[in-house]
Amino acid sequence: MSGIYVVNVGANTSHSARARSPIFADGSFKYVSFPYRGGDRSSSPEYPAEFLPFVRMDRLVGWATHADPDWKNLTYGDFCGNARAAALAKVQAGDTLLFWGLLWEHTGRSWAGFTGRQGWYLLGAIRVQHIVHDRASLMLLSRTEQARARANAHLDGGSDLDDGHRIFLGNPTSSIRFARAVDLEASRPDGLLYKAFTSADRSPLACNSKPHWSSSLRTCRKMWDLNDSADLARARLVRREIKRLNDYELLGRA
Repeated sequence: MSGIYVVNVGANTSHSARARSPIFADGSFKYVSFPYRGGDRSSSPEYPAEFLPFVRMDRLVGWATHADPDWKNLTYGDFCGNARAAALAKVQAGDTLLFWGLLWEHTGRSWAGFTGRQGWYLLGAIRVQHIVHDRASLMLLSRTEQARARANAHLDGGSDLDDGHRIFLGNPTSSIRFARAVDLEASRPDGLLYKAFTSADRSPLACNSKPHWSSSLRTCRKMWDLNDSADLARARLVRREIKRLNDYELLGRA
């Protein structure tokens, strides 16, 4: 039973004074991973040079970050012991992780280029081919796949995962970081978000309602069961918008 899980990633509203993922006029974007407290008190997170215009390093001393999803190696790691990610413990090979996050309009070459306008977008997808949850599952992989898994921050080059951690390896031919972000149109009552996404109890989401739509999506969960006709119809709406902007088939052969 294949399904599509939605996963919120990247620098969020709570990080807006320190780090932002920019979106440009042509719809292209840069993915900036979120910073978190826990770094050395005298050091700052090691963002790649291409991201430095979109972070405030002077406000990140004592903070850390890591690239997850790892778009280069097409992996994603998370701690399923955390309530936010608990549903990911049920992910199986063949399921898809669909990533969404906050992007800020940007028109320049430095932090000053942010216009202040922001929106929520689909950023990419990983169709799960392998799941690493312990040393034994890692050793079953080919050397190439093991190298991909070890590059993920949750393994950090090692062989052992702490209890509850998972690393999802995407099928390289059906996993992608989108070239163009797909607008969820959260500010529009007739937006994609409200046509295709539902709350945990399967109720439709509504614009400007309480609780806010984000409370239904912050937690990772299976959004669409592709064996369910209603879910498949909703997923096809998302598939169409992704396909319009990117060379990617969300539903595979579904």
